[in-house]
Amino acid sequence: MENVSSIVLGDNTVHFVTRGNVCILIDTGPDFAGAWELLQEKVEEQRPDFVVATHGHHDHAGLGKKWQSIGVPVWVGRNDGPMTAAPQLQSPDEMEALLAWAEDTGAPIEITAHFQDRLERRRETALRAATSKDYPKDGIRWPTGLRYPPFEADSLIEGNIEVDGIQILSAPGHTPGNMVLAIPEEGWLFSGDQLLPNVDPLPAIQFLEKDKGLQRFPSLAYFTSSLERLAEIGFTRCFPGHGKPFDQAAEAITEALGRIERRCTRVHDSLRKEGPASVYELGIRLYPRGTKHRFWQTASSIQGQLDLLEAREEAQEVDGQWMVR
Repeated sequence: MENVSSIVLGDNTVHFVTRGNVCILIDTGPDFAGAWELLQEKVEEQRPDFVVATHGHHDHAGLGKKWQSIGVPVWVGRNDGPMTAAPQLQSPDEMEALLAWAEDTGAPIEITAHFQDRLERRRETALRAATSKDYPKDGIRWPTGLRYPPFEADSLIEGNIEVDGIQILSAPGHTPGNMVLAIPEEGWLFSGDQLLPNVDPLPAIQFLEKDKGLQRFPSLAYFTSSLERLAEIGFTRCFPGHGKPFDQAAEAITEALGRIERRCTRVHDSLRKEGPASVYELGIRLYPRGTKHRFWQTASSIQGQLDLLEAREEAQEVDGQWMVR
C-alpha cells in the first residue's frame, strides 16, 4: 500500500513515500536554520531507506550531507554528481565559459561587465554556502539563507530504474542530471522542478564536461523532450518540489508544453519577419526592458528557445546571428 506525506520546508516541499517494504524521501530538503530539526520531527517514526535528490540545486540537495551523516544514502542523477560534490562557479573554466557565452550573445560591453560582476557575487555566495558554519541572513523564500555543504552521492543514477514499483526516471533539462519519480499505476508524478503549479522554470546556461572540455547543455530542448515523454504516461496527480500536490497533472503538462511552444513561436516569428539577430538583439526586439535590466534571465530564456528551434531544425546560428532554416 502506498502512503505519501508531503513536508513543507520554507519554499520547498519534500515527499516521504512508503510503498511495500521501501521508504523513500524525495529531495533532501534545503539547509536553512531549523530545517533539519523540523524534518527529523516529521520522519522520526520511520527513517527513509534512502533519499533521492531530483536534481543538484541547493534547495533540493542542500541537506544531502546531513542525511549521509546519520547513515541514510543519497542518490543523485549522474550528470548532477559534480553539482553536489563541489560548490558551483569555483572552476575558472566554468567562469570563462559563462563569460564567453555572454559575449557571444552580442550584448554591449556594459551589459557583459555587469554580468561578470554578478557572476563573481554568485561565485562568492556559492563558496560561503559550501564552507560557512553560519546561515546567511538574507532568507527570502526560506526563514534564513541556505547553506550547501558538498557531498559525494552514494549512488549516481543513469537512465531509468525501479525500486518496489517506484520508478526513478531520467528527465534531463532543468539540470543535466534531473530526475522525476513516478508510480504510474496510481497516476502519481513526483516532479521536483520539472512540473510546478503555474510556473515554468527558467532555462539555465549550463555546461557539461566533455572530451574536448566544457560543452553548453541545451537546457530547454532537453526539458521539453522530458515533458513530452512524461505526457505519454497520463499522470493524474503531481507532487511538486514547490507548492502543494495538485490533480490534473496531465493537463498541467500539456499547458506547460503549450507555453513553451508559444514562446518559441514568438522567437521564430521575429526571425522570420525581421531577419537574423543575435541573442541580445532578439531580446531587445521582444523584451527590451527585461533584456537591459535582467539580462541573465532574459538572455538565457531566449537562448533556450533558440536551442529548441535548432533541435527542431527550424533555426540555425551563423557567426553569432540566428536565422530561420
